[in-house]
Amino acid sequence: MTLPRLTVITPSLNQVKYLERALCSVLDQDYPDLEYIVMDGGSTDGSVDILRRYRDRLAYWVSEPDEGQSWAINRAIERSTGEVIAYINSDDYYLPGAFAAALPLFERPTVRWVAGATEYREVDGTLETHWIPRTPPGLRGRWVREPWYVPQASSFWRRDVFDEFGLLREDLDFVFDTEFGLRVALGGVQPVTFDRSLAVRYLHGEAKSAERSRFDREYETKVARQLRAQLAWWERLFDAPFRAQYRIRGRLRLLGLRERWFGGRFARR
Repeated sequence: MTLPRLTVITPSLNQVKYLERALCSVLDQDYPDLEYIVMDGGSTDGSVDILRRYRDRLAYWVSEPDEGQSWAINRAIERSTGEVIAYINSDDYYLPGAFAAALPLFERPTVRWVAGATEYREVDGTLETHWIPRTPPGLRGRWVREPWYVPQASSFWRRDVFDEFGLLREDLDFVFDTEFGLRVALGGVQPVTFDRSLAVRYLHGEAKSAERSRFDREYETKVARQLRAQLAWWERLFDAPFRAQYRIRGRLRLLGLRERWFGGRFARR
């Protein structure tokens, strides 16, 4: 079996405490055809020293001011040569054997997106949740309303997915991965999912995900309406009463996007 060429991208900014762990989690996979790109946004905390130590094992790296996380990932995708693309944030990391578990699934040409499970772990190593991805449930209006999401850290996409559906939205700071997944799913491409853990999301206080209200607000104000526009008129009509109920319950604080995404603090239901 010939495995596809894999491009892995790591965006980073002042994550010296975690960066080397992320780098090693990629390089130690010993994947036979790996292109590893690191986009550092001009760190001033010693991250560049780490990147210099690993430069012989990186296909490309840069450290200079950029226009944000999604911008950096997009520029790396544009210069990448892999048939399959993934990205892992510098404070997260892959588990051993992740690539060996996920990449053989792309042997089937119809497979365009693969998603394994992600472990969400506290600073002390405690497992907060084991998020097992599932294909989107029910009617498409529900996908946008709740919204549906699979873990980005454990996702791999065939590059033609980006060719067909476009890159990450650079006007988004927090939910660009959610928006991209929904955009692709609404366009007819759904992931092949499985239960094995491929990556760890590290739940530390400096992480963007530490304050969920920013995610909720950005999704509601910049994403939900545009995604609903991809639905057929009858889907929007059918979903309208459910959406109204959802808004009312959210205002009463009986239900929120935080609970739908993570259930409690970070837990997926």
